[in-house]
Amino acid sequence: MSDNGNIDWRLVVRYNGVVQRKLALLDNQLVRLESSLAGMDFEEFKASWEKRTLTERALQVAVEIVIDVAERIIAIEKAGPVATAAEAIECLVQLKILASASPYVDMVRFRNLIVHQYEEVAPEILFELATRRMGDFRAFRDEIDNLEKQ
Repeated sequence: MSDNGNIDWRLVVRYNGVVQRKLALLDNQLVRLESSLAGMDFEEFKASWEKRTLTERALQVAVEIVIDVAERIIAIEKAGPVATAAEAIECLVQLKILASASPYVDMVRFRNLIVHQYEEVAPEILFELATRRMGDFRAFRDEIDNLEKQ
């Protein structure tokens, strides 16, 4: 803790092995997903049940990691409780850990979609996220990693 009683986030992130392991797992998930879809166009993706299923699961795990990291930081800060994953993201914005909630709340909405409406997730949504929105996951990781560089 700092002299004023507030938590020094640079130390928390650096020394909290759980957060660092989860961020490393997130990186691993993203690299594997990108590798599995490399060179694949939408029509190939749409035709492959295996690729769609792999993508859905990999994205779900990636979002779960984002949520876990958010909840871990909230617990360390004793800023909770929060009732939902979206509230956890909003809490990190209020704590000035994340600049914006928007892309991360979108992730949570996607996770809710695949968890609660799992019968059939539109391949267009999966492909869009896996090919054009991976940067959102990396941005989250970078915002958390940058805490120790402040």
